[in-house]
Amino acid sequence: MINPGLLSVVKAVVSMLVKGDYLGVEKLTEGKQLTAQEIEQAIKDYGAILIMPPDHAWENTDVIETENSNPRKWSVRFDLWAAREGQSDLSLELTLTESEAHHCQVEINGIHVL
Repeated sequence: MINPGLLSVVKAVVSMLVKGDYLGVEKLTEGKQLTAQEIEQAIKDYGAILIMPPDHAWENTDVIETENSNPRKWSVRFDLWAAREGQSDLSLELTLTESEAHHCQVEINGIHVL
């Protein structure tokens, strides 16, 4: 079961992607790894309209904690959902790093078809 704090971060990022708030995602990630344009292009290339997944989908969030990392760090993969197909082949990959007051720094490592 995914840590509720980490899950809330993943949900926030997915929500921003669904809303098309790519600049907001870039700001959240401080532009590390992917720019707003690159995020938008990855989703546009897939050719689907993203939707928020049903509640049960969050149980399938893949989270792996990096061993011996200080601060703590997690690799996260989540399958995005699309209006026509439901669970899609488009995957969101993140690195979450614990920072002050147990908040997380977010990096998008990729948005791609599995």
